[in-house]
Amino acid sequence: MDLTPRTRTRIVLADGGIPLRAFSDEKGIWRYPVTLDQVSPLYIEALLGYEDRWFYDHPGVNPFSMVRAVWQWGTSGRIISGGSTLTMQVARLRRPVPRTVWGKLRQMVAALQLEWHYDKGEILTYYLNHAPFGGTFEGVQAACFAYFDHGAEELTHAQAALLAVMPQSPSRFRPDRFPGRAERARNKCLDRLKTFGLWSEREVAEAKQERVVAWPVEVSMTAPLLARRLHQGLPRETIRVETFIDFSLQASMEQLVRDYASGLPPHVSISVMAMENATGAVKAYVGSADFLNTERFGSVDMVRALRSPGSTVKPFIYGMALDEGLICSQSLLMDVPIQFGDYQPVNFHRSFSGPVSSASALAHSLNLPAVQLMDHVGPRFFYAGMVNSGFHIKLPPGATPNLSMALGGFSTSLEDLVLAFSSLGRGGRTVTPRLTRDAAMEEAPLLSEGAAWIIQEMLIPARDAQLRRSGATFAVKTGTSYGFRDAWALGVDQEYTVGVWVGRPDGTPVPGHYGAQTATPLLELAFQQLPPHTSLIPRPDSVSEAKICWPEGAALSTGEFCDQPRVAWLLDETAPPTLTSTRDAQGPAVTHLAIATTPDGRYRVPSGCQVRAAAWTRLTLWPVELESWLPPAQRRRMMIPPPVPECAGKGALVLEESVRIEGLGDHEVVMKKDPERGYPAFKLRVLGGNGPWYWFENSTLAVQGEVFTFHPEYPGAYQILVVDQSGAVDKIHVDVL
Repeated sequence: MDLTPRTRTRIVLADGGIPLRAFSDEKGIWRYPVTLDQVSPLYIEALLGYEDRWFYDHPGVNPFSMVRAVWQWGTSGRIISGGSTLTMQVARLRRPVPRTVWGKLRQMVAALQLEWHYDKGEILTYYLNHAPFGGTFEGVQAACFAYFDHGAEELTHAQAALLAVMPQSPSRFRPDRFPGRAERARNKCLDRLKTFGLWSEREVAEAKQERVVAWPVEVSMTAPLLARRLHQGLPRETIRVETFIDFSLQASMEQLVRDYASGLPPHVSISVMAMENATGAVKAYVGSADFLNTERFGSVDMVRALRSPGSTVKPFIYGMALDEGLICSQSLLMDVPIQFGDYQPVNFHRSFSGPVSSASALAHSLNLPAVQLMDHVGPRFFYAGMVNSGFHIKLPPGATPNLSMALGGFSTSLEDLVLAFSSLGRGGRTVTPRLTRDAAMEEAPLLSEGAAWIIQEMLIPARDAQLRRSGATFAVKTGTSYGFRDAWALGVDQEYTVGVWVGRPDGTPVPGHYGAQTATPLLELAFQQLPPHTSLIPRPDSVSEAKICWPEGAALSTGEFCDQPRVAWLLDETAPPTLTSTRDAQGPAVTHLAIATTPDGRYRVPSGCQVRAAAWTRLTLWPVELESWLPPAQRRRMMIPPPVPECAGKGALVLEESVRIEGLGDHEVVMKKDPERGYPAFKLRVLGGNGPWYWFENSTLAVQGEVFTFHPEYPGAYQILVVDQSGAVDKIHVDVL
């Protein structure tokens, strides 16, 4: 006979050995492996004192106990005590025998064999792990988790006595079903321990005051989806799975998510992951809003689910653009309708802002500037950089890296987004989230240290600016996938990266719920649950502060005049020139002209004209795509004077022709003439420019041609915009009441 353990319960443990979730064996038995030093000495005292005081002295069979049992049986006519030693009980647990004289003899022989081959510690350990405690619970650790909701290392005197007596009649002494009967059996054990002088009278008296209460037996489950994930991916022989989960943080995050979900529509779920940046240790893993809530698809782990990331990857486009020397933190970008081949992106809020800084464009998650940068960085370069950092990108079937990736045109997971955002708190290097203690730490470069710092600085909300010096803030990026299917919020500081997803696991849209409105408040609450820590990320030496000038983007020298100066973070002291609207656009984005003018400056003197020029004037012209958003004085038609009348036909400048919308003025108000009828229609026409012309209504392409019929159906603010093939734009705003 040997003491090979039976199949055991697999248990997933939090940091510090606290159980998260366990999985029964194939027969449904809950059995947690423990060693002698993991069990309270009180239980060992109670067990040996009640069952086998001479355990360490006899060879497996106690002849005095056997004689006493036979004498009691003979004088009373019934079995009063069985006379079995713990070793004999282990023999019966290992190989059950009939309760007959012959069976008892076989049990004694088996006990002697065990004592010959194994030491006392091994025999006692087997008993601790296999003794029956009612129902499907075997072993003292399983009993403790089931009946007391804690481990066997922290038992009271009363609990130790109850556990010592339960294996005598496991079903009859179950505290959850028969608390009175269990309490009487426990007190009998306590009295015997007092009689033998093992426990003092005071200890026994205090233990008897502890009531046995019929609490319902529940299998504890914390981080159930993480535990299930680890359970499914491990070989059968693995019994203990040690994670980095902070038990108290996990519990508070789960409660926070349940409370937050109660205010969301039915079927909406939530997932949250919190990771320690230094090591990649995952400290909290909430896979769904409520594991037991079938209405919210609680059994679906949304930390791993593949979803469209929306705008959450934009920071890494900007970061790569910084590293490539294409922008600084205040570079001029274009939030205007730009056609990138056959791809026409629009903004989430269905309007355009014109000239914007890279910091403002990222903070407000504008789509057009992000696509403009993706076009200059290159989709394949972006794809390779992200994948090489450990980030997983799943493109649609048959697709290759393309500009739509800037707006979430691929699938990834919350776990991967946490990996990517960790680079902003780790000097540009990602770390793969580590779920178990035996998982190797994997790092990979994504951005330079300076680019990572600038990006996280750009993502710190403006309302938290006053908190920067104290360090009590963190960078935030939100995202919303197409059709309001996924709401995202990612946060990062020096020590932690936290990701939040909100949506329906079945992919059904949740109209009106988007990242900033739905996911960000939960992210802020999640950061409040984290342990106190340092959040401020030190600025690296490669980042400096300087003034640049719009529209060129060049750094300003001391004392140099600039109409629109900006204070920017520069990487490696580089202030790049303003980018063109697309990578294939010809010439620079900003045009510099040197023109000769008459003494009063009213006229330009063309080359070859006989009129004597009074002076040469240097003009800086903004990108033509931004003309409609500039003050009139900064538009090229106002800045460049007409030629002198005497030389009107000589030396004409080649300039993009401006366009103008005719039919409605800017900020017109439209109302119904008759409340019973609809709104009137307006026939708008474009003047100037070079066809073809494209008309946009609230950033959506409406029609191509010289004429557009504007016929509003609903009240609200409308933006009407026309753009020609050269990029010249005009726009008007109309308020429909």
